[in-house]
Amino acid sequence: MPQDPEDLLADWQWRVQRQTETTHELSRRMQQVSASAESRDGGVAVTVDHAGGLSGLTLTDDAMRLAPDELARLIMATARRAQARLSDEMAELVKGIFGSDSATTSFIAGTYADQFPAQPSDHHEERGR
Repeated sequence: MPQDPEDLLADWQWRVQRQTETTHELSRRMQQVSASAESRDGGVAVTVDHAGGLSGLTLTDDAMRLAPDELARLIMATARRAQARLSDEMAELVKGIFGSDSATTSFIAGTYADQFPAQPSDHHEERGR
């Protein structure tokens, strides 16, 4: 038996409204995500915001004794690790909302993973110590 066109339209409108609400919730929650990392020696701590931008940096007195180029490398390596953690955090957030098999999850998690890839162990991070 064919469905009433008004019922089909009402169902479609409900699904669009639900998707819009879910998308707004995802956006709101993504704006709140940040990630942090600390150098192995604890001399540098970095926090990045939802877009991967630096939002916090803490340096200890020991870190300030490093040569400028070594300190810069240590800060950048620590920031990259924080960004990689951000990528993981975002993937988990989206999976929790849309499920792991969702095209939305795949797209957003893939975009963050491409932008902020996992970081291999950085053995020269400790060279300055």
